[in-house]
Amino acid sequence: MKKTRFLFLIFLAVLTSCSTKESAENTEATTIDFSYEIDTVQVDPGDDHFIYLSNYMNTATLSSDKKLLYNFNPKVPELEVIDLDELTIKEVIKLEKEGPYGINAANSYMAMMDISDNGDLYLNNWNYMIKLNEARDQVSKYWFTADSLKGDPMTQLEKIYPEGQISKDGKFFYSTYGIQDNKSPKSGLAIVNLNTMELKKVPIDLFEKIDKFSIVFSPEGNSKMEISETVFFNLFQDKILISSTTYNEVFTLDLADETVAQKSFHSELTNDEKEGNYQKRANSREELDEHVREKAKEVTFGKLHFDDQNEKFWRFSISLDRMIGDSATYQSVLTIFDKELTQIHEQRVSYLMNVPSFLTFFKDGSLYSYINLEDELGFVRIKPTYEKN
Repeated sequence: MKKTRFLFLIFLAVLTSCSTKESAENTEATTIDFSYEIDTVQVDPGDDHFIYLSNYMNTATLSSDKKLLYNFNPKVPELEVIDLDELTIKEVIKLEKEGPYGINAANSYMAMMDISDNGDLYLNNWNYMIKLNEARDQVSKYWFTADSLKGDPMTQLEKIYPEGQISKDGKFFYSTYGIQDNKSPKSGLAIVNLNTMELKKVPIDLFEKIDKFSIVFSPEGNSKMEISETVFFNLFQDKILISSTTYNEVFTLDLADETVAQKSFHSELTNDEKEGNYQKRANSREELDEHVREKAKEVTFGKLHFDDQNEKFWRFSISLDRMIGDSATYQSVLTIFDKELTQIHEQRVSYLMNVPSFLTFFKDGSLYSYINLEDELGFVRIKPTYEKN
């Protein structure tokens, strides 16, 4: 059974290039108040280059100082380096398709792209992961199969999934693992030491918990596709933060002692979890569309985004506001946490975010969110100003 993430495509309402300033509506007593400015900026691609947007920037990653954005185009292949301070293309690095330095990625799906602090480029497809050094003249390959790994054992039916992240020092690969039998949910986190190829498996029951919210699409009894909930991973200091679109909670994996802690939150504005009051099986495209529309009426929690300048996490949630005839209108809720993941603020906001979001990150105290501006790369920027009560 093929599984796909459920993308709740509600676009940002503010698409103008001029700056606006608003104060958000407070709905409960909080420790902070703030106003925010919103504007839209566009990246200058130069005279003879088109920035690769076909994958919605899902194979893009930031440098540690957030000055550069690296965007991988598998069709050429090439690596676009975007200067986020100047909002221009800095350079385009041509990569080899084949040969000793080839990445075997042209016109193919690439599940992951990441760059370590020393400039090594990591690309992961369904078969193996490739590392290109900063000079792009040395290639290493990593296989994550039972006979290639040490440490915790893997059965022949278990798989380490290619969607993952590289540690900033390039020493570890973090991903998920589970039984590949087309019906079982994932089992937990996989941590691979790339120097020793030692595997550590960390079981997490979140994947099993969210599995009951999936919609199975089986047209005319043929091959099945599962539209599933999304699990998010954030590398933060010496921890991995794990959350989902389903529950108002965060799991924290401490990488030092490999312990997992759970923090649950409460919202006064939305439900704290999906209810699952929609049909879970569809036999036609029409049925699937109807079930997805019903599912979209339930709360969807977004990814955590850390503002390192103000030391706060932001998370957007979307839920049904009201029905006007047959049309649904939605509310967008911003929840703010401190760096210890203590909830400190919650309020409705006037802009609707993509939940789960496409490329979104904080830079210099502003939240950047990718937007396609007539086939050009743009960002909606939200600049908060905090005021203590």
